[in-house]
Amino acid sequence: MKLRLFIIVCFLTFAGVLYNINVNGHEYYTVKYQEKMERIVYGASAVRGRILDRNGKVLVDNVGVLNITYHKPVSTTIEEELKIASLLKEYVGEVSLSETALKNYYLATHNNGYDLITEEEWTLWDERKLDNDGIKALKWERITEEMITYSEEEQKIIHLFTLMNDGYAYQDKTLLSDVSDEVVASITSLNIPSLSTTITSKRVYPYGETLKSIFGTIGSIPKESKEKYLSDGYALSDIVGTSGLEQEYEELLKGTKAKYIINSDNTLTLLESETPGNDITLNIDIDIQLELESILKEEMTLASAKKSTKYFHDSYAMLGDPKTGGIIALAGLRRLDNGEFSDITITAFTSSFAMGSVVKGASNTVGYKTGAITVGKKLRDSCVKLYSQPSKCSYKRLGYVDDITALKTSSNYFQFITAIASTGQTYKYNMTFNVTEENFKTYRDVFSSYGLGTKTGIDYPIEQTGIKGTKIAGDLLLNFTIGQYDTYTPISLLQYINTIANYGNRYALRLKKENYNSFMGQVDLEDKYFDRITTGLYQVFHGGTASSYIAKNLNAVGKTGTSETFYDSDQDGVVDTEVINSTLVFYYPKEDPTYSMAIVAPYLTDSTTYTYPFTKNVSKKMTTYLSTKQE
Repeated sequence: MKLRLFIIVCFLTFAGVLYNINVNGHEYYTVKYQEKMERIVYGASAVRGRILDRNGKVLVDNVGVLNITYHKPVSTTIEEELKIASLLKEYVGEVSLSETALKNYYLATHNNGYDLITEEEWTLWDERKLDNDGIKALKWERITEEMITYSEEEQKIIHLFTLMNDGYAYQDKTLLSDVSDEVVASITSLNIPSLSTTITSKRVYPYGETLKSIFGTIGSIPKESKEKYLSDGYALSDIVGTSGLEQEYEELLKGTKAKYIINSDNTLTLLESETPGNDITLNIDIDIQLELESILKEEMTLASAKKSTKYFHDSYAMLGDPKTGGIIALAGLRRLDNGEFSDITITAFTSSFAMGSVVKGASNTVGYKTGAITVGKKLRDSCVKLYSQPSKCSYKRLGYVDDITALKTSSNYFQFITAIASTGQTYKYNMTFNVTEENFKTYRDVFSSYGLGTKTGIDYPIEQTGIKGTKIAGDLLLNFTIGQYDTYTPISLLQYINTIANYGNRYALRLKKENYNSFMGQVDLEDKYFDRITTGLYQVFHGGTASSYIAKNLNAVGKTGTSETFYDSDQDGVVDTEVINSTLVFYYPKEDPTYSMAIVAPYLTDSTTYTYPFTKNVSKKMTTYLSTKQE
């Protein structure tokens, strides 16, 4: 009875295993079988998706290019490959060969270096006292430089021969890339069965250099990223996004490669066709982008004629949608000595500057949160004199100011008094103003909540946060409050003004168009205080420091900024010349924000007597263009 029960249990167990293999595990084991019994390979990288602007205009496209491809026959010889290479060498340009390629060619054409090994060494090899690696090492070290010195024509043959033998034998090898129809016709007429014409694609940019650094590049898998790509199913020969948006959105843009099975004669049979990558749509409006670049170039050229602007070489400007964080236009330009311009837009994410009084909306926020500002209380604008420090003043005496008019007229004195009060101290002439790291943290935490001194969350592979000052001193805290201590990136100014427009809601900046807002946090401040901040910043454009910057009917809200800093005038690594940065941030209209803008002009002037109105002219021309575009 027990034996029968044991047999039944074994039978049921065996039946269960068979059922699991044939039903539940059918697909799994089928794949495993195919991997063992079939040789599967994949084609070249698929055609990448395009990059479009918000209106569907193509910013990055693909164009088909013709290539000459070699497929190694099973029984081919070195002599046959060298003959093909000799026929194709006239289509090869200048080449650069590695020592490895040269030595491998020498061995292939000299009986695999048999004569480089002595009879005694071959005897040791026969006796297994010298292994294959040892023989190879001896051959390698005995190939002299003289032995691998070849003519220019033969170097071209070596280049082609190396390509023919790179990788696996069954893989197609591209010998000539992006060739003309005439070259294809000429090579086809040679009737070489192992050569064929294939079509691949390369990236093209309909708008030239515009935003090209932002789009990024494609190329071979970087050495330092090899393991990651291999684990994700890539082949080392794949073309991938290596920087910019091409890298950021690789998964969307890359597409799916064709799938083949390798036949016994090394030919391939298609199993699955290639699928092109997905297009991505940006928030960028290319028409606005081109106009912004044109305005910057025009204003930088005009500014260059002034004596005070000899250190002014770079400028940045960006336009956004404050409600979503979408970036509509983004430009960074450098004016060269010959009057031409180069694109430095990418440095809007990495370079940082002292931004000046544009930050005072955040500074007021600290005053409200700490109780250092009494709403509506008026102070007579003056100077602050700390012990052993020179007096610190506004750019001129501004009369009585409160929390709103201090923004309107850009009172430094108001911010200094607020900073002192935020530490629990009361200002007295020639006082010793002691501060702690915590006092700086109070300001930096608030500034970060606006996007200053922290990452903006932009969908881009690289972004810096600016530089935080390391010294702790009372006069430096005063400098901090007016934007003359820590430095911030140009792109972070756009998030800062967006956050004000959204009454403290901070959204990630976005190049790619999305159907959602990426919420990053909120400034901890009641709306009643935001009412006062936006009122003060509205008055900046209506009777304040930016009264003539933008048409009054646009109802702009924002802030001007200037910052005293230093410049390395002789490029010796030491900053030695006092200069002034000029900045501007704003959004409009006040009640229903449509556009936000940030403009940064580093080292605009070396003189306090005359400053070229760069930010004023750029803002006026850009908003005039946008008004015309909407009509």
